Amino acid sequence: MPLTNTLDLNQLAERMNAWASERNTQRGRLVRAFRANLGNSPDRQAARLALLIAEAA
Repeated sequence: MPLTNTLDLNQLAERMNAWASERNTQRGRLVRAFRANLGNSPDRQAARLALLIAEAA
């Protein structure tokens, strides 16, 4: 199922894998925070995911 008109889940996962190693970028920090579930909050995770989808699209 596509997340946007041009992005599917596999593409998002590939981009997140590439971004995770970026140490000094906001998207790298965002991916690491998403994967670590910092704060253990579903609302924050949803917000992080929305930002990652927007960045990837």
